[in-house]
Amino acid sequence: MKNPDPDLFQMLHDYLTCYVPVERHMSPDTLRTYKQALNQYRLYLQSEKGIAFMDANFDSFARETVYGFLTWLRDENKSVETINNRLAGIKSFLKYCAERDVSLTTYYSSVSAIRNFRSTKVKKVDYLTENQLKVLFAEPDVTTRIGRRDRFIMIFSYETGCRMQELLNLKLKDIRQDSNGTIVRILGKGSKLRTVPLTDKAAGHLNAYLNEFHPERDNDEFLVFTIHDGRRTQMKYGAVDYLLKKYAGQICKRDDTFPGNLHEHMLRHSIAMAMLKHGVPLSYIKDFLGHSQIQTTTIYAHSDDEAIRQALDKVEHPKPPEKQPEGKRWKGKEAELLKYCGLTN
Repeated sequence: MKNPDPDLFQMLHDYLTCYVPVERHMSPDTLRTYKQALNQYRLYLQSEKGIAFMDANFDSFARETVYGFLTWLRDENKSVETINNRLAGIKSFLKYCAERDVSLTTYYSSVSAIRNFRSTKVKKVDYLTENQLKVLFAEPDVTTRIGRRDRFIMIFSYETGCRMQELLNLKLKDIRQDSNGTIVRILGKGSKLRTVPLTDKAAGHLNAYLNEFHPERDNDEFLVFTIHDGRRTQMKYGAVDYLLKKYAGQICKRDDTFPGNLHEHMLRHSIAMAMLKHGVPLSYIKDFLGHSQIQTTTIYAHSDDEAIRQALDKVEHPKPPEKQPEGKRWKGKEAELLKYCGLTN
């Protein structure tokens, strides 16, 4: 490690006290974020690398050292957003330095090649197993009209993979039945229309529901509805959420392994997982669910796996000629130096 570099301290001072707030007119929040990044990096150098701030120089911003700082933050369970904010702060400072001293360009160019971190953990998909689905569908009291309605809502949501609002928006005219089977037309996000075929078993549940709840087959009526002031109106989202929580709560009293946080999207997740486990290609599942991008669907393929963390990039970068120390102005005065550099108030 070289001797401390007074130019580093001078550039920190100019960057944080003049360039960011005055020349660039950046917001106080941005200035605070950059200060946090550089301060945290300073503390990392001290605690993990044994480099006191008074001994720091531009070699302290070598690519492998900065990358080590970022992976250290990751291992300290800092969020991806925090890690990338710290990287952005360091990049911004080194860019400023390179613009004022061309010999520092190699530091900036090597660190700027570090890409933003991406989350290494795939969001966990909550879904019901085949046995849990059987238990759920058997929970409503089908000797009552409401119980039969509730069971139909849950089965139909699962069989079609509908988002709940898509289900609530369905009208009878969106269901086509002929000798070739039953097709449901679903208007999804972005007014994107998709068609979903029903299995014979699912069509049987649908027909039983239609015979009881829509005997006159008014095509402009909502498939599922509630009655207000004697009129059939569109069922609200909260009503579906309530019935799901109700049945899940009843089951949990008997089986504490059943998901107590049952929500409507879990039925959609469940059919997607069932299809995947039975060998249905992701491209088919994408179309079935109405995803615009296949990347959205791949969450199901990774839902049971931990993403593999990428190895540390050890590529060396060329170093500029060493500078000679220019005196010991700040020796023994770290607090004053931190204040001068703008890292403290």
